[in-house]
Amino acid sequence: MLSTSDSFDLIATALAKAQGQMDNADKSKVNPAFKSKYADLASVRDAVIGPLSANGICVLQAAQTSEVGVTVETRLVHSSGQWFACTVGATPTDYKPQSIGSASTYLRRYGLMSMCGIAPEDDDGNAGSGRQESPTHYRQPDRPPEPRREAAPPPARTTPPATEKKWTDADRKRFCGDLDTMGLSYELVADFCESLRRPRPSGMSPEQRSALLQHLMTPAGMGAFRAFISPKDNTP
Repeated sequence: MLSTSDSFDLIATALAKAQGQMDNADKSKVNPAFKSKYADLASVRDAVIGPLSANGICVLQAAQTSEVGVTVETRLVHSSGQWFACTVGATPTDYKPQSIGSASTYLRRYGLMSMCGIAPEDDDGNAGSGRQESPTHYRQPDRPPEPRREAAPPPARTTPPATEKKWTDADRKRFCGDLDTMGLSYELVADFCESLRRPRPSGMSPEQRSALLQHLMTPAGMGAFRAFISPKDNTP
């Protein structure tokens, strides 16, 4: 927004003469964000300060920060005391000194070009296409790609430790005593278990041995055992 002193006839006349003596700013700097050239603050000042001074106009620029961003007022003051002024602002990505300084420099350049009515030598289409050539310190940064998350490997399959099977003397005597009561031989019962692809009684848990005895007490279990030992009984 442009503001002026109460009277501005003298400065308007002087500024019109100065603008007739100005050249467009030289675009000699390369914007790393867009790989394009732009006119930096020094180039803008080179284009306008000489003609302004020759016509009695000086340039005053003051920057300040607030909660909403950085603003720069550019004021053209004539030797008569009359003046023109405008204020431009931007919001930096953070309030570190480097970011504030970069934003201030950009706003000084932009404000001075606006007040003097000049443009870069071959103004590109960044503004028209929605792209700005402001420094990356206060341009909204592109969001970096999220790091690729590798899938967590499945937990290693562990084999639970086998239950320890203890075949104590007491267990052996108790089991063999039960077999004697049933009129059965341990070795034949052990061979019978192996024929069924089962562990021998000495390799069973107490619960498995108990289940084996109960099975042998049933007609089906005893019948299977008798069928197993029949050929052995007939062996000459």
